[in-house]
Amino acid sequence: MEFLFENLNFMHWLILGIALIILELFVWTVFLLWIGSSAITVGIIFFLLPNVSGLLQLLIFIVLAVVATLLSKKYYPVKTVDEQLHDKAKKHIGKECMIVSIEDEVAKVQIGESLWFAKGSNLSAGQSVKIIGVESSTFIVELSK
Repeated sequence: MEFLFENLNFMHWLILGIALIILELFVWTVFLLWIGSSAITVGIIFFLLPNVSGLLQLLIFIVLAVVATLLSKKYYPVKTVDEQLHDKAKKHIGKECMIVSIEDEVAKVQIGESLWFAKGSNLSAGQSVKIIGVESSTFIVELSK
């Protein structure tokens, strides 16, 4: 197995890192960014220390990639649009609003200039409702008292 890694040098790591970062531009995952950065870091390290075995280079790359990925998940979490909508919707819990329309058993309520989906029991257009919870980005409502 050692023969597979005998000929590794810093240029291989730099090319791998740049290729992963370029690939990241097309897949938009942010995951490949950290692995590519790790490969570039390994390339720089082994440019400065050229007499290191290929297996040690590979081991250092794996450790750097895992550590960089774990740190990125902790300090730079990726938020989806659904999570952002859910967070925004939770801010409206407790507010009262008016049901604008109901189509296919899904109510639409208006808050400010925005229409939001809502669900609850015994709802009809024109009723005043209170937001009591959020499920995904849909309000859970009950009739106002």
